[in-house]
Amino acid sequence: MTGRISPLTMPKLGLTMKEGSVAAWHVAPGGTVTEGEPVADIETSKITAAYDAPVSGVLRRQVAECGQTLPVGALIGVVADSDVPDAAIDAFIAGFKPMED
Repeated sequence: MTGRISPLTMPKLGLTMKEGSVAAWHVAPGGTVTEGEPVADIETSKITAAYDAPVSGVLRRQVAECGQTLPVGALIGVVADSDVPDAAIDAFIAGFKPMED
């Protein structure tokens, strides 16, 4: 049995926030992500804030590049157990649909 795959999505940092960008990644692909610890910095037109990981696992992909502007809810990274095959990560990214507000 393979492990779980969890999305890291662009957080909504304020009531009026529509989009943001990854200012910096704190964890490199292949690195361990700990729930509640900063995984990236998110920049908006008003602030830059740490984005704390919603889950623990291995950062398998950084989907968003630093400086890339994306809407709230967009996929920015993928956390998965180390036993999840790369093909499953690719399929997860290809089929990802942001949640509607």
